[in-house]
Amino acid sequence: MVRLLIKKVFFDIWDNLMFLMLMNMGFVAPLGLFFLAGTVVETHSVLSVVLVFIAVLLFSFYSLGVSSVVYGYSKYQKDGFKGFIEAYKYHIGHAFLHFGLMLAFALAAMYVIPFYLAIGNIMGYLLGMLTFWILVAFILALQYFYPLCFHMEADGPFKTLRKCFIVMADNMGLTLFLALRTVIDLALTVLTASLLPGLGGISLSRMDTIRLLMKKYDFLEEHPGTRRRDINWEDLLYEENQLIGPRSLKGMIFPWKD
Repeated sequence: MVRLLIKKVFFDIWDNLMFLMLMNMGFVAPLGLFFLAGTVVETHSVLSVVLVFIAVLLFSFYSLGVSSVVYGYSKYQKDGFKGFIEAYKYHIGHAFLHFGLMLAFALAAMYVIPFYLAIGNIMGYLLGMLTFWILVAFILALQYFYPLCFHMEADGPFKTLRKCFIVMADNMGLTLFLALRTVIDLALTVLTASLLPGLGGISLSRMDTIRLLMKKYDFLEEHPGTRRRDINWEDLLYEENQLIGPRSLKGMIFPWKD
């Protein structure tokens, strides 16, 4: 599955390169506000909190729209800005929950953990480390939040959050792989001035991950007696492999010549 996932993400990004680059530029504003908040935190703490609030709000709501667009890309569809706008019509509650969680994470990372560590005793250190690992667990689970929002559209925000932890616990190896890929993609994003793969590309990789995982869960629902280790991934992902299709370098650069 991982090999097909890498292949699918690569070609999904390639096939939608220009629009992804355009969407990635939209993340500059919230990221810039995050950076500004960090630079003024010691001298203007209230202003720093306000900047974090605005940055997280922009980030969460913009990420919802981007997730809607890349959900279409994951299904080999191109809905453009229509999908971006419709996301707020049907999933605004998910954006508010995502905003609340991300705001709590940001404030904890900037203020709570440093406060505990500054106490200077064993209790402060333990509380700081406990807060840190809680943040890590939530961050790993939230990789699936917006993808599950669109793949299981009937679920409310809190039900989606609960399923994030279920998927994480059931696929811990894949979750850690996805987190590692995110770190690598973030490094590439910095090197390309946020253009590639960018946060849009990272969102697409998470959407593709859930798309492939849903095939497993659909299969297990149809065959309740099947053990997970007995799943034939080659057969399960055959249709997806066909949809991606064989690619050549010439076909990638000059698709009209294939």
